[in-house]
Amino acid sequence: MNGTEPDDEVAAGAICPMPDCGALVIAFRATCVVRPDPLLAWAFVCGRCGAEFDVPENGLVLQAVPKGWLFAKVHLA
Repeated sequence: MNGTEPDDEVAAGAICPMPDCGALVIAFRATCVVRPDPLLAWAFVCGRCGAEFDVPENGLVLQAVPKGWLFAKVHLA
């Protein structure tokens, strides 16, 4: 892990803009970095096609969701 607790990170989601992809891409950021600035872009790397792209906060599908909420029901074997 990167030194932060799960509750210290938030997630954001965006749709990959590449033609024929359209995957939902999730990025994580420490809560201390998240600001209510609609011009502050999130950086994404698509796991499906490898595209790198930025999306401003006002263009996100998921916005500043606590990381623990996304993985609340996920159990590793």
